[in-house]
Amino acid sequence: MLLFLCAGRASAADTLNLWHGYRGAERAAFEQLIEEYNRSQSAVQVRTLAVPFGSLADKLAAALPRRQGPDLFVFAHDRLGGWVSAGHTVAPIDEYVSEALLARFPDNLVAAMTYGGQLYGLPFNFKSPALIVNTDLVPSPPADTDALVVEARRLTDRKAGRFGLAYSYTEPFFHGALMNSFGSGPFDRAGNLDLNSLANIRSLQMLTRWARQDRILPEEPSSTLVTSLFNQQRAAMVISGPWMLGEIAPSVNYRVVPLPLNSESGQHLAPWVAVEGLFLSPWSQQPAAAVAVMAHLTSRKAAERMAIEGGQLPANIRAFAHPSIATNDSAMAFRRQLEYAVPIPSWPAMTLIWVPLENALKKVVKGAAQPEAELRQLQRQIGADLAQLERSRARGDGMPAQMPRGLWLLPLLLVAAALYCWRRYRCQLSAGWRANRSAYLYVLPAVLGMLVLVFFPLLYGLLLSFTDTTVFNEHTPLWSRWVGLDNYASILGNFSVWSGEGAARSLDFDNFYWTLWITVLWTASNVLLAVGLALVLALALDKPIFGRGLFRLILILPWAIPNYITALVWKGMFHPQFGVINQGLQVIGLAPVAWFDSIGASFFAGLVTNVWLSIPFMMVVILGGLQSIPKELYEAARVEGAGRWLQFRTITLPLLKPVLIPAVILSVVWTFNMFNVIYLVSDGAPAGANDILITKAFRIGFEKYQYAYAAAYSMVILALLFCYALWQTRVSRTLEASR
Repeated sequence: MLLFLCAGRASAADTLNLWHGYRGAERAAFEQLIEEYNRSQSAVQVRTLAVPFGSLADKLAAALPRRQGPDLFVFAHDRLGGWVSAGHTVAPIDEYVSEALLARFPDNLVAAMTYGGQLYGLPFNFKSPALIVNTDLVPSPPADTDALVVEARRLTDRKAGRFGLAYSYTEPFFHGALMNSFGSGPFDRAGNLDLNSLANIRSLQMLTRWARQDRILPEEPSSTLVTSLFNQQRAAMVISGPWMLGEIAPSVNYRVVPLPLNSESGQHLAPWVAVEGLFLSPWSQQPAAAVAVMAHLTSRKAAERMAIEGGQLPANIRAFAHPSIATNDSAMAFRRQLEYAVPIPSWPAMTLIWVPLENALKKVVKGAAQPEAELRQLQRQIGADLAQLERSRARGDGMPAQMPRGLWLLPLLLVAAALYCWRRYRCQLSAGWRANRSAYLYVLPAVLGMLVLVFFPLLYGLLLSFTDTTVFNEHTPLWSRWVGLDNYASILGNFSVWSGEGAARSLDFDNFYWTLWITVLWTASNVLLAVGLALVLALALDKPIFGRGLFRLILILPWAIPNYITALVWKGMFHPQFGVINQGLQVIGLAPVAWFDSIGASFFAGLVTNVWLSIPFMMVVILGGLQSIPKELYEAARVEGAGRWLQFRTITLPLLKPVLIPAVILSVVWTFNMFNVIYLVSDGAPAGANDILITKAFRIGFEKYQYAYAAAYSMVILALLFCYALWQTRVSRTLEASR
């Protein structure tokens, strides 16, 4: 046994685990390189694990802080600052890397792998936007932004749906090209938040001119819309990355060129570049061997294979000298663009910027805000969020290493409560167990499932809500994060729904009571309309009319289609420029509506979508209740001279109550927490004004990374629904007693 264990330990020590998120051609080329490395030597063998890209970050975050997971992994560089600040995720590799090895890569890509003066990985590949032009429409690409605007205006015909330039200009990743060409982006040279700098204000002013004055850009852009316009030759030029090349139609003649010079600043448009790197785990037992694997994967031969067979843009720029790559005009254009590209800042604060900056860009280009005022407000907002995160981390750093004695009271109280319940009810429990032993055994799996899947997450969320856990301190001991009822006091204690002073005074859409009001209004209006319309349809289909079966099938289809798909379809229908609803309004002579620019229009768009989804279920339930009502009652009522309205009020409605009341209860709960429709259709627009409680909790947790505050928000939602359920149960009992 000892020999077996020693052999197993030696085998484990000689094996390196590598996680990546590649698939398709990239995965095949990457794993072939690993196989070649394993055959080339016998000292260390590398085992790869392909993790779905969408879950790779979560798996790394769950495994590495607990001294588990891979020895090295492939991931984008922009999370490096957060990893280093949180600790336990990445390790520096300076002592294992030579100057000759670093000479393979451009300085900006090496800088992307560096944080706090230390190198944490080797760059593997890069992706950045460039200008893609339709050569049939634009034979000569513009040299600067003035020429770009002139050419785009010449090719733009908004009535025909044609545009000279198209790109996702409300996404901060793409707007980075303008920001960096004027200055240093969201941060100054020292890494301090500097969103309201003059350079950033000028970048928003330029974007506003392109969108509102020159009108060369489509409204509500998305990557799907940009690709579609380019393939239909309705967009002459687009700004996109190498990921779009595989989606361009074969009939479109195109050319990739670097972004032009900024005529106002005299600097090249400098897009963000995302660098995918090879990182070392701090728990790897063989760091030198892991870095040797990194060196192999970033060698010129490996880079050439990943470029030719995997379609990557290799970080080892010597690979671009290979004939197969040097003759690829698109790859060489992205290589030239790299000279002016800027790595996405890896400061931890960058994770808090993406979504708020996107909302600010949307408001500015729609004319709902001015660039300077909006960026100043954004600077204050994100600055406050950063200060909150820093206070949480500082509080954790200042707490003692041992758990305070008072905190032991919580588990002791729980144990005491469990013992009290056992001593008081043990006789009944013992008698019940002896009498119903088989029944308890049958329900035991379900009870265990409820404990694991429902009660444990609920208890954990409750415990989390009494802390100040954030992305910066989530791995510190619990007692260093304990704040008691502070989160609940912050949520429930702010009664003012206004923010700012004087002329800058405006509604605070992050206020709990504003969100609660929107949630109640959303729930009441949805339930009222859905039940009312479903009742009308059910009454119509209850009659023996021609084609009743076909109508029932058609009306149930919205319920059969996944609401995720339905929400996206309705979002496309409400598109201000290409949506079928606005096109229909124009056909009948009405002006198109900017559905997501105002609170009322955005609320209406979500309301229509959710009512469309809710009617089928309610209709089927009501139709079943109608068919259970004896027809003799209606015949007797007609004999007595009762009209249709009297029959409905005295027969139909009272006998439908046993069916309607449970359906309404379910509809209220579902609508109260209807995340998909709000998030996918309106996304809470404008500026979060139409967020309901559940989407607000999501944004607090996964956009502001204040996990404990989001947990407290969720507990408040649970308490509200629990109170509603108690009230509804009492009302139901009262109605039953009255019958």
